[in-house]
Amino acid sequence: VIDARMEKGLGVVADCVIRWGKVECGDFVVSGTNGGRVKFLNDVANKPIKQAKPSQPVRIVGFKSLPKAGDPIVCASSEEEAKEIIRQRESELNSERAEIDEDRQVQLQVTGTAAKQNLMMQKAQSKYGFDGEEGGEGTIRIPVVIKADSHGALEAVRDALVGMGTESKLDIVIDPVAMSTGVVTTSDVRMARESDAGIFVFGKVGTADKETKVLAETENVSIRNHDIIYRLLEDAKEYFGKYLPVEHVDKVHGSAKVQAVFEVTDPNKKTVAVAGLRVLEGNLFMGKTKRGRDGELPTACFYRVIRKGSILSDAEKLKASSLRKVKEDVESVRNGEECGLGLVGFNDLEEGDVVECFSIEEKRATI
Repeated sequence: VIDARMEKGLGVVADCVIRWGKVECGDFVVSGTNGGRVKFLNDVANKPIKQAKPSQPVRIVGFKSLPKAGDPIVCASSEEEAKEIIRQRESELNSERAEIDEDRQVQLQVTGTAAKQNLMMQKAQSKYGFDGEEGGEGTIRIPVVIKADSHGALEAVRDALVGMGTESKLDIVIDPVAMSTGVVTTSDVRMARESDAGIFVFGKVGTADKETKVLAETENVSIRNHDIIYRLLEDAKEYFGKYLPVEHVDKVHGSAKVQAVFEVTDPNKKTVAVAGLRVLEGNLFMGKTKRGRDGELPTACFYRVIRKGSILSDAEKLKASSLRKVKEDVESVRNGEECGLGLVGFNDLEEGDVVECFSIEEKRATI
């Protein structure tokens, strides 16, 4: 088997090359634990043929489930013989799993689709050096569920997504908690919900039924469908952002120099210091910034006092108690203008101090 995939109207389609013997329409075929009967046999030009001979690449339609890329296909003389071959192989696989389970007393039981994809998961873990654990201190683990319409596409998507983590400047592990071919099922949605993962679907896969869609919406599981790989990666980069840390960054809006300090009585009849300022650059704001031209919402503003090049430890994040221009209360003062500024809980202003107006923004790291 070179590749296998689901095609609408045809079902399972397997591309393969005949090594020896011949294959005809109506033959019973077995690949791994997957079987079926050849319904259609096409050549590389997708034209129907009656018989395929050694070294000839062909397209077989008729498997009941997706065979794995790389697995050999054998022809059986009858449907009973094909079923017997499958039973023997399943028995051998179960015996191997039982032997492994004896050495691993404590582990989750893996069945169904997950069991079929176990070997692929092991290859990914070995190649990229992760084992499904949370990782070391500071490691960001991003779980994903991957679905595709063929095994070849499944591996390509897995490699691309995991590669995003290994190539990132951050310590990120993209962890495929489940990978399988075929439609998205309720089992996939439940797996994504339990592991807080998104489901990334590549190719013409879709969802199995209405129940699956409803469950995904109810459980707030994101199913993201793409048939172009670079669009899937762009979407993944944006989606992975929710797992990344948020940094708090100061955005300076303006600064002013203290030209004089006055003592005034506030509404509570307490003596407070008010600085006479000249704005050196930008703007000063009373409480919040103004709405930006690009629709940016107003944000809360704070002040800090800088003396001889250093920020005063007790004046790192102060709120304005008053902002006046001439004798009027104002919401903002522009570059070059003079104003009076009072700061809540801080009266130790000196002539020559620099006052900075800033806001604190949240900036999410990028992968």
